Amino acid sequence: MGWDTAVLETIDAHRVDWLDDVARRLMDIGQPKGTYVLAFVLALGFALVFRAWGAVVAALVSSVVATGVAEWAKEVIGRARPPAGLALVPTDGTAMPSSIGALTAGAAVPLILWGLRRADLVGRLLAAVLTAGTVLIGLSMVYLGAHWLSDVLAGWALGGAIGFVAFRLAAWRPARRGIRPSAATGTDRRDP
Repeated sequence: MGWDTAVLETIDAHRVDWLDDVARRLMDIGQPKGTYVLAFVLALGFALVFRAWGAVVAALVSSVVATGVAEWAKEVIGRARPPAGLALVPTDGTAMPSSIGALTAGAAVPLILWGLRRADLVGRLLAAVLTAGTVLIGLSMVYLGAHWLSDVLAGWALGGAIGFVAFRLAAWRPARRGIRPSAATGTDRRDP
């Protein structure tokens, strides 16, 4: 906890009003239930436009699973949140791992991997935006004193791992026996 305390004390000593406002707004975006409905609708639209159903389903499932596992782990670990003297927002409950860190990483990682697999401008842009958004939201929780830095790092690791597994499962295809691609035409042909 020594380095966590040092990080938060350093942040507390250097907070500025405009950054306080930005961090609060990032936190407020995730509060209303309408945000999750909007995210779901956008995800479905994204899947429809880019035909990325597997990645979107993986993102939706892994965000729910990662959040549930994080909430369970918080109860098991029982780590206290930062003290009120270092926090800009009221907090309650336990802190480790950050469920918002787990949720955002769980949702982002399958789509980031999908974007990187595309290997084009759209894919790279999607990966960059989702990575930046996940990092900004997590760091805003630390900046506000709602979480210790290690809480967020643990949440990201948990959500990222679950998101990776969900993406791999969504991309998995069983081998089809007797059919292999033709090297010359790229079409399938039956093995004799």
